Parts: sequence; C-alpha cells; structure tokens
Amino acid sequence: MKVLTALSLVILMSGCAGIIQSTKSAGKSLESGIIDMMAYSGDDEASPPRELEPIENEVSLNTVWQSNASDTKGDQFLKLEMAVSDGKLFVADPKGVVLALDKATGLTLWEVDTQLPISGGLEVGLDHVYFGTTDAEVVALNLKDGDTAWTTQVSSEVLSTPRYSDDFLVVRSIDGAINTLDANTGTELWSYVRDVPALSLRGTSSPVIKSGGVISGYANGKLVVLRLNDGLQIWETSVAVPRGRGALSRMVDVDSDPLPGERLIYAATFNGGVAAVDIRSGQIAWRRSEMSSYKKMVADWVAIYVVDVDNHVWSADQNKGTINWEQDQLENRRLTPLARVNDYLLTADFEGYVHVLSSSDGRLLGRLKVSDDAITATPIVDGDLIYVQDISGEITALRLGGSTVIED
Repeated sequence: MKVLTALSLVILMSGCAGIIQSTKSAGKSLESGIIDMMAYSGDDEASPPRELEPIENEVSLNTVWQSNASDTKGDQFLKLEMAVSDGKLFVADPKGVVLALDKATGLTLWEVDTQLPISGGLEVGLDHVYFGTTDAEVVALNLKDGDTAWTTQVSSEVLSTPRYSDDFLVVRSIDGAINTLDANTGTELWSYVRDVPALSLRGTSSPVIKSGGVISGYANGKLVVLRLNDGLQIWETSVAVPRGRGALSRMVDVDSDPLPGERLIYAATFNGGVAAVDIRSGQIAWRRSEMSSYKKMVADWVAIYVVDVDNHVWSADQNKGTINWEQDQLENRRLTPLARVNDYLLTADFEGYVHVLSSSDGRLLGRLKVSDDAITATPIVDGDLIYVQDISGEITALRLGGSTVIED
C-alpha cells in the first residue's frame, strides 16, 4: 500500500522509539505528519496523482458566490466541516474564528474570535453550534449571535465532529472516550471509556446517532453501539482483524464515520476494507477487503459509495456487497469524502477541482476548478446549493446546471 511506503521511510529516518506514541497524548499519533503530507502535497513520488484527462461536461458546476471569510486551515489534519441551518452557513478555522454567513449570498451575519484551537466540528443543534478543541474542550455558541453559551472539559483532544440529537451532544475524543453532554448546559450525562492502540491514524471517526443508539468505530477495528439515553453497550463487533507481523500492516482503524442504513451499518477500515453489520445483532453480513478507506462514505437507497486509500471511487450493493463499479481516473488525487446530490456524486481534490460522477456507473460527468489550493473537507449539500472550502479558507457556493463545454 502506497501510504505504508511513506510511513516506512519516516520510521527508518526517525527511529521507531521516537515516533510510536500514545494516541492519548493530544496530537501525538504516528501518522499525523504522514497523512498531512499525503493529503496536501503534490510531491509524493511513491504515489503520483493521476493527470486529469479532458472530459465533456455533461453536467456543469456554476459558481454562485465566493468568500474568503475564514482564516487559513494550513496543513493541519483536521475534520473541520461547515454546517448549514436556518438559512445560515457556519464556518470555523483552527485559530478560533467562527462565522455565520448568509447561505444564499455569502455575506457575514456574525463573526466571533473564540481564540480557541478548534479541531472538531461544526455541529448545529436547536439553539447552538458546537465544536471541540485540541485543549480537550467542547464549546457551544448561540446560533443567533455567536456568544459563548457554555464550555465543558472532556478527557482529551477532540478531532471528530460532536453529534446532536434530542438535546444530547455526543463527543468522541482521541483517547477513545465518548462523553455525552446535555446540549443546553454542557453537563455530562454519561461517558464510555475504552483503550485505543498506541499506533493509529491521527483522527477519530465521528460518532453517529440513529434510532436511539450511538454508533462508534475504534482504531482496533471494533464497532460499538451504545444506548443514547444512558450509554449502555448494546453490542460490539470486530469489523476488521489485524493481520501481518508488522505494526503498520496490523493497523485497522475505523477512521471513517460509520454509515447506518435501515438494516445494516457500514464500517470502513484503513487496512480491512468495508464491512456491513446487522444493526440489531452486530453480526457481519458481508465484507469487501478491496475497499480499505479512512474517509466518510455515502449511500443512496441501493448502494454505498467509498473513496479508498488509493483514491479510487467504488460503488457496492448495500445488501450483498457486490461491486457495481470502480472509478480509478482520480487515483491519488487526494480526494475529499463524497457528497451525494440527486443521482450524482461530488468530490474535490488537491488541485482545487470539484468533480461530478454518475452514481449509476461512476462516469466523470463534470468538473470545475474553483481554487488553486487543495480542498480537503467534504462538500456540503443544502438543497440546490453545494459548498466547498479550500485549505486557505476560501468558500465557494456552487449549483449544478446543464451541459457545457470540454474541460481540460
């Protein structure tokens, strides 16, 4: 695997003893620098990005507005995402600035400088927007003006997105703990703690809430379902088993957010592919080892869609796991996780291109260069508008249109 080539080189240069550190120390996991390099650099000779071939845009992407409202994200490996609610687009940067923009025009409605190292979020609830920090804090801001409503300390750095449901806020920190807070006050309601391996990808999957359960994946290849009301464990199962002799080959991080369906939960792992798990029993329904991934998946009513570690895009049948198609024309282009718009899939890359794929056969249907910088966060879809943000902080609002011209 190409990622492991880069990892092995760093280990030889630096020595294992100085690199392998506990994930309980904020920002200290082995792959932090490596994944940063893989995500943002175009100079990796071991896995050069595939050159884009000219296509005829069967579907166009039209720019609605652009705004450089937030500060740079730099080269940090963070899961900062925008969020949309009630006509507003909420944006944060790692230096602590949070903004609310008019989603139709991009005009700033309010802006606050929290002076906090924001690392996880954003999530919108009924009255607040939530985020986590590298200082192990969870913060709620008032939606109407950005004033701080409350701040709560958790056990360690928060790299995942807090999840809101029915006045509960579920927070996963890098040490493996899940803390569930009262979303109105920040008071801890319950916590779930387990150990994580010393060697793991930097980053944690965000918990997912469905039907009164909290679903969370771990760096040891485990998938856990807890009861939202009180944290009682409903079941736990291994979606990937470590194999091989070396520590790197045995990494089976569930770093992609679990994807719940009506009957199955889908979990992607770094070295173990994708597994479908029965949502009631925790039994494995099927596995596909060729789709190893650490990026968030999406689904429609018949298929799941995955960006793998080589940046191939896959479609698999939800119930059987059979492969519908594989798209490799964007190989090693450091794609964002996928977003779905009607019958299309969207992803963006390290050169600032946004790509439109057909969900039925994976064909590239359209492309637009919106930035000279890398785009790493998942595109956000709200109605007929699509929002992307590059690593310099520039936000572009797009709308899908009809056929246009050949793009090269």
